[in-house]
Amino acid sequence: MIITHDLALGGLQQVIVNICKTINRELFEPQVLCLRATGDYTPEIENLGIKVTLVPQKKKGADYFAFLKVAKILREERINVIHTHNTQPFIDGTMGGLLAGVKTMVHTDHARDFPDKRRYMFAEWFLSHFVRRVVAVSEHTAQNLVKYEKISPRKITVIPNGIDGSKYAISIDKDKKRGELGITKKGPIIGVGVRLCEQKGITYLLKAMPDIIKSFPDCTLIIAGRGPLEPELKAEAKSLGIMDNVRFLGMRLDIPELLQIMDCYVLPSLWEGMPMVLLEAMAAGCPIVATNVGGISSVITPEETGSLVEPEDSKAISNAVMRALKDADLRNRITGNGLASFAEKFDSSVMTRQYETFYRT
Repeated sequence: MIITHDLALGGLQQVIVNICKTINRELFEPQVLCLRATGDYTPEIENLGIKVTLVPQKKKGADYFAFLKVAKILREERINVIHTHNTQPFIDGTMGGLLAGVKTMVHTDHARDFPDKRRYMFAEWFLSHFVRRVVAVSEHTAQNLVKYEKISPRKITVIPNGIDGSKYAISIDKDKKRGELGITKKGPIIGVGVRLCEQKGITYLLKAMPDIIKSFPDCTLIIAGRGPLEPELKAEAKSLGIMDNVRFLGMRLDIPELLQIMDCYVLPSLWEGMPMVLLEAMAAGCPIVATNVGGISSVITPEETGSLVEPEDSKAISNAVMRALKDADLRNRITGNGLASFAEKFDSSVMTRQYETFYRT
């Protein structure tokens, strides 16, 4: 039983989908349990013949006894292994698993901004004693779990997130796609697809655009995603005088196609775990510029699989983007190395095989 908050569009949820797709069905019969809601990925999982269950919801307020409902479901389904993802599933899933007598429990921490709330960190430290493994999605996340939650390093394993690369290694009519998006400029396309929130640092990418536009007047920045900062970022783009070169696309379900028209993918985050969007860009053969925060350096090797810059540095972003757009040899080396690195380390089947070793313990 894979236990999650929900199956909404997101990196954590994408990991769950990919485990469901690549798990050895001769050895395992997977199910998914959602604590708060189902979501957009539910049909994709159910189409694999995998049962998705939503814990009965309380009408009002926090459900402090959800773990009892989880335990009941685990007993009814005769679950042998549970795999929880992030804090609430860790708490309710592990407590439910203990009550239901589940012997093998694995937890994945998908990274967050530490220090977290003290009660959460204490709960995770306590529950870590009852699971087989606490999996961190990057070395940086592992270090935070030891530093802030005092989880034993012997209990922690690093397994990088993985995605289905075949979804991104596609060929499309790029001119047609530009036309669909209303992009009339013929120059290079810079892109990013993330939730529009403080963490992602989009403001620093916008501030980098005036310098980029001076060298590439016909360039276009496409921003896919929604979030609380969307109105503020649109206002900032207008105040910078760059709206003619920027398109806010809103939430998109065609990210693989968007990546195919990007000449450079930029992730200007202020903090991260191991962002799935970089794996997507890598699998699509898109040159990457990203900030050197969190677990990003475990994905990007400077000058080999992308470019790393310091966070909150718009000038460094503009310089790195312009270099990538001007230097064809650099772009070709980065994309070629990126595709090779992805196949070796970040394909979803590589991730799932590692998880399976703990499921079988």
